Amino acid sequence: MKGPSFGDIYYLREEASVLGSDPFRADLVVRDIEVEPVQAKVFLDHQSGEYVLQSLEGELSVNGRRVEKSCSLGCGDRIFIGDSVLEFVERDHLREHFHKNIQRLINQDHLTGLLAKNRFDEQFEHSMELVRERDLPLSVLMADIDNLKKINDSYGHLFGEFTVAEIGRLIQSLLDSEDSYATRFGGDEYQVILPNLTKDEALEVAEEIRGRVEDCVFEHDSVLANPTLSLGIASYPEDGDDPGELTSAADEALYRAKGLGGNAVCE
Repeated sequence: MKGPSFGDIYYLREEASVLGSDPFRADLVVRDIEVEPVQAKVFLDHQSGEYVLQSLEGELSVNGRRVEKSCSLGCGDRIFIGDSVLEFVERDHLREHFHKNIQRLINQDHLTGLLAKNRFDEQFEHSMELVRERDLPLSVLMADIDNLKKINDSYGHLFGEFTVAEIGRLIQSLLDSEDSYATRFGGDEYQVILPNLTKDEALEVAEEIRGRVEDCVFEHDSVLANPTLSLGIASYPEDGDDPGELTSAADEALYRAKGLGGNAVCE
């Protein structure tokens, strides 16, 4: 209901689910830097048939009352955790359909289905916090379609939009980690964050994306096009210490790739 994970839906299991900010230790991940890595546990009490919220680390409250150890949850109860507020509700298909539509509108870019830019930026900040704490690497990709203007001029802007959308979906399909995220940075640019990947590992991902786009022929309404993609790479900690620095470094690398004539990857 409130906070960086606004709009997210969490499904509880009968066994215990851990609530926290650490994607490696929590089952229900709240992307809020004020939330402890492992802050609470939610489980079904089989004797009472009620779900129970148990405090593990940090402060936690339900409906404005602090939870010292644990408390039962009822439909409509509001859980205050960090800077976020979650609502506990019984599963209802109509409500679920409503919230999924809200979540899609808030979280997704309408054209590509990738993360919306503002949600991506929030996730970028959260991922940076995690890798700093664990002294892990993180890499950033910036990508740009080389010949979109030619496609627009030849086949029209509707086909150009189709191309942008299809490349976005292709990029998403190649991100094999649930910790990796992509967004449409501008009209025909994309940005990807790859937590836990070194620059050499990110180069492999970028080359795979570039090669897949090069090999793909996009068809829509009997029109065919073969776009190419240029990519730039930057990595934490060697190229920057925050999202702004890493984005700028990856963007500069992208310009070097474009300067080589496109369809290239540069660091």
